[in-house]
Amino acid sequence: MSLTLTLAVARPSVADADHGGSAAQDAAAEIQAARDRADTAAQALFDKESEIDQLEVSISTAEVELAQIEGEAEEMREGLEYQAVRQFVGAGPTSFPLLIDLDDANDSLSAGVYGSVASETANVDLDDFDAVMTEVDEQRDSLASRRDDAEEATRTYAVLQETAEAEVELLGQIEARRLQDEAVQHELDEQQRQREERERLEREATDEAAAAVQAAAVPATVATPAATPAPPPETDSPLPDQSRPATTDPTPPTPPTPIPTTPTAPSPTPAPAPEPSPTAPVPPTPAPDNAGSDLACPIAGPRSFADTWGASRSGGRSHEGVDMMSPGGTPLVAMEAGRVEFKTNNLGGNTVRLYGASGTRYYYAHLSSWEGSSRPVAKGDVIGYVGKTGNTSANHLHLQVHPGGGQAVNPYPYARRACG
Repeated sequence: MSLTLTLAVARPSVADADHGGSAAQDAAAEIQAARDRADTAAQALFDKESEIDQLEVSISTAEVELAQIEGEAEEMREGLEYQAVRQFVGAGPTSFPLLIDLDDANDSLSAGVYGSVASETANVDLDDFDAVMTEVDEQRDSLASRRDDAEEATRTYAVLQETAEAEVELLGQIEARRLQDEAVQHELDEQQRQREERERLEREATDEAAAAVQAAAVPATVATPAATPAPPPETDSPLPDQSRPATTDPTPPTPPTPIPTTPTAPSPTPAPAPEPSPTAPVPPTPAPDNAGSDLACPIAGPRSFADTWGASRSGGRSHEGVDMMSPGGTPLVAMEAGRVEFKTNNLGGNTVRLYGASGTRYYYAHLSSWEGSSRPVAKGDVIGYVGKTGNTSANHLHLQVHPGGGQAVNPYPYARRACG
């Protein structure tokens, strides 16, 4: 409760937007600032979710490793016990101090075991056993530390969720008051266009820089004849000079030396520069610059974005969608005309598959409920409502985009363009 009040006090009043410039500009700036805050809060929330999932994977791995090393220590303990019994008691049944829990094994080793080691009748070395027990203790400490980290991350996640939900609620209030004027929406659209242009220029600059680095690396790995200023030594190549420009030497060229008559098989076409291996992994195809420009925003209400493409998820999965926060019950609409199918699964809860008329398939997850039944839909038709069913605790839409019905691509550019 105190957190929500703090957030509300810290925000500018929606009644004091006109601080300079037109009222529409000020209102649009206020809305955009609220959207940016909501986006930042959503990003922090889902980044923490990814951290928790990574910790869960790490804990599972550590538990397996601990079980293995404890098993090894148990086998060594039994070996020491057996050796001591044979050395000092004989083959008959007896009890021995080594018949104890692993935690107390080192402290309870009998002097008889040391005697068996001294007489070289033991097959298990006590130093090795001690080293294994030390590793057991270290693995247990490490596992306990990871569990503590996971608990702390879970507590932090709860705070971040409260913050993100409060921000998107506040965004809804601001939009409800400010978006009544068409001039404000026009100004928002213009600000979005300018932002997209800046992002496009930044991407182009990044691509050009990457291309320049790649081009600069080529001469270091692939030598070309023109890169060598001096003529090459004598060679058996049938065309020693034709690959060099005629202007490299200002003096008239010397007639070429006749090729020896010794029959030699001419070298085939010189080996080309090595090409990338066809088996090398191909990165996902990036979304085109106009991705989402003709689509309806899937959330018909206040929303915030988190670019979570590729983030770690429970079970060692990789996130293949974009997470969009919105209050529970907010309507969800078809991004384009097509056909919808409603299904339920463990991870996504209530889900929708929208088979768009363009061939693109869209996947909506975590819905609280559906609108109607599986059917053909028009662009913008309500198909369900935001919820938190399935593997989540926060009201949000998990959206995937599959161009041509194929592999998923990063849907963040699509959602950002469609929703602003």
